[in-house]
Amino acid sequence: MHDKYNHSPFSYQRMTTREVMVGGVGVGGKNPIRIQSMTTSDTQDVEATVAQVLELERAGCEIVRITVPSLADAKAMQEIRQKLISLRSKVPLVADIHFTPRVAMQVVEWVDKVRINPGNFADKKKFAVLEYSDEEYALELERIAESFLPLVKRCKELGVAMRIGTNHGSLSDRIMNRYGDTPLGMCESALEFIKIAESESYQDIIVSMKSSNPQVMVQTYRMLSAKFLQLGMNYPFHLGVTEAGYGREGRIKSSVGIGSLLEDGLGDTIRVSLTEDAVKEIPVARWIAEKYNHKRTEAKIESEEFCNPYEYRRFANEPVFLSQTKLGEGALVRVELGVSKLAERYTDVLRFAKAHSQRSDNRNIESLHLQLTRKEELTLVQKIRQELPEVLLSLEFTGELSNCEIEYSEHLVGIEKLVLRQSSLETIEKLSQVHRNLVFELCLSSEAELPAGLKDASYPILLSLASGEEILKGYRKLLSKTKDLQVPYLLAAQVDDLEIGLYESSIGIGGLLIDGFGDMVRLQIDTLLEEEWVEIIYDILQASRLRTTKTEFISCPSCGRTLFDLQDTTSRIKSKTGHLKGVKIAVMGCIVNGPGEMADADFGYVGAGPGKIHLYKGKEIVKKSIPSAVADEELISLIRDNGMWIDP
Repeated sequence: MHDKYNHSPFSYQRMTTREVMVGGVGVGGKNPIRIQSMTTSDTQDVEATVAQVLELERAGCEIVRITVPSLADAKAMQEIRQKLISLRSKVPLVADIHFTPRVAMQVVEWVDKVRINPGNFADKKKFAVLEYSDEEYALELERIAESFLPLVKRCKELGVAMRIGTNHGSLSDRIMNRYGDTPLGMCESALEFIKIAESESYQDIIVSMKSSNPQVMVQTYRMLSAKFLQLGMNYPFHLGVTEAGYGREGRIKSSVGIGSLLEDGLGDTIRVSLTEDAVKEIPVARWIAEKYNHKRTEAKIESEEFCNPYEYRRFANEPVFLSQTKLGEGALVRVELGVSKLAERYTDVLRFAKAHSQRSDNRNIESLHLQLTRKEELTLVQKIRQELPEVLLSLEFTGELSNCEIEYSEHLVGIEKLVLRQSSLETIEKLSQVHRNLVFELCLSSEAELPAGLKDASYPILLSLASGEEILKGYRKLLSKTKDLQVPYLLAAQVDDLEIGLYESSIGIGGLLIDGFGDMVRLQIDTLLEEEWVEIIYDILQASRLRTTKTEFISCPSCGRTLFDLQDTTSRIKSKTGHLKGVKIAVMGCIVNGPGEMADADFGYVGAGPGKIHLYKGKEIVKKSIPSAVADEELISLIRDNGMWIDP
């Protein structure tokens, strides 16, 4: 494989892709990152679908996708197109096709882009275990080409674009048996279809590599980008975390996956898939897209890769101990909350920390970082120490107390960590002789030279990035300079606004965590302490697959194929099962991605028909066509029968 997937992991530069026109909207090339969404109405309900398209267009959606599962839906698309033209709508329409090449051939006449899924366009998933010889595999590709080429030729004749959209949960049995349920399998699935299309000199192609697991999603897009560079391909990328869920968790999971790749310079159009009204996806997608539409290209930094970008491996280091809490390789990523202005906020900080120090769901503040600016705040630290004996304490002398670590050394008794930004190693050496159990957090600039003698330090240290630097790129540069030290790293984000803080920390901290980098996470809060701050930290850790502290829900964003009210159903199931730490439950509106996504979930709740539900254990159907009125209780019984139920 080509050893590069982007310009540089240390500086921002968007990868150059070919321009593909979707109606009047250019994707790739020099165009901005485009925003997409999908209608949730029954496609055959023309009036409702037209109303949703118009609502999305008014909200700022630049491309709208509509599911087309049958010939009747294809006929409805003609009416939808004509109605939208009469209403002077200009938003391009995309037909979403699964399983049915015949339907694709009908609907291509009325849309600007056709989305096909290589995993099910010419195959039906049976989870069959077959061994293919090279000759048999080649014959399978010939069979696929026979089904696929008529659509390619018609798209070329009409000037209609195509998205070849691979989903982690719906790889064909043929791909699964040769490559497994892997990023490589996803890439090969798409490349097979791209090469068939190229045999007809058709290149109006956009590619997606979606997964409900942000870690897998990021690795797969990177791998495909590397393969494109190797093969001389430059097709635009459509980014999205499929089945991201709803509320805060869905936004965080989407931001981790989409934002990480945009930071890499990969991505030309995005969709944030939320189990909510489709119009609510647009503000989230707009915020993420605009961050990178206005991001300046940076000078390329030549340096070796800071990690293997195609597989997860946590960075090796020599652990340190904060009291009895291990930081580093083999330990959980720990959670720290940072606060300032202690004299003004003492009561609020103490109340908040107490409330989040011994929660039943284990979503605790494990360490409290206090920035001290005035002398009178020193006495408050000891009060906090007495009130919160189970919480680790970290101090930083700032403001008028800057560089007073030696002068106020006696106040470090009982403190686990001291943060230092400008102090010399000589100061640290003196403090370490007196406070032998104290761990020193050194905040270093990614641009400055390392302090002389740091490699020979005899005291326990962990490293963090100096404030004011961009999180993801700054930490990568810092790591490239300091990895030989093999010490733990604390990932810190300074946040003020709750919503912006959610996105920024998800992209920056989440992007580092999914690459195996980071042993402790700190959100530095200088505004109101709200419940959501702690939830954000743990949701980022869970989205990164590093700490599971509650039920993991994989839920699709709904579309015209959905066979029940997905929002209400997901909310209802979450209220009944949300206390099952570590259990993964998928709530899928139909069978398109349902069976495949069951492979990443412990249990699945999938629409099987009007008023009917299939229940899965992993990828196996265990209860078929259950009436929806009793499906919730049947799901709970299934979880109970498998020894994973805990009474709330």
